Amino acid sequence: MKISMIMTPNPELVTPDDSVIDVARIMERENVGVVPVVESRDTRKAIGVITDRDIVVRVVAQGRDPNAVANLREVMTQELVTCSPNDDDETCKGLMAEHQLRRILVVDEHGSLIGVVSQADLARELPREKVGETVQAISEENEPT
Repeated sequence: MKISMIMTPNPELVTPDDSVIDVARIMERENVGVVPVVESRDTRKAIGVITDRDIVVRVVAQGRDPNAVANLREVMTQELVTCSPNDDDETCKGLMAEHQLRRILVVDEHGSLIGVVSQADLARELPREKVGETVQAISEENEPT
């Protein structure tokens, strides 16, 4: 099945100049643990993500005041793994397993954000007997090569 059929389209997003407090409020309001970071709201070019874990590890655990963090550039994850809306669910599942990710941004041919696909999105589309296998593949650590 194509990712465009199972992704969450047009997710909430932030720019690197937004604050930790702004993104935390989006996470609370939308009940999500990841918010895509884009170059600008006009281009929607994906440049990173901010996760609830980023906030915990890079702000809270270091004793930093969230109000004092100048912007998301300081704490966001910049390494991106993306997929195309035309990729199939197996390709996306493989990327998640390879990179140990539970969510992947979906971008168009210009790198502009159009959606997010999560482990849960994939699991909902799989036959019941494949769900556990998929979650295990995404969750287990890869052997060193």
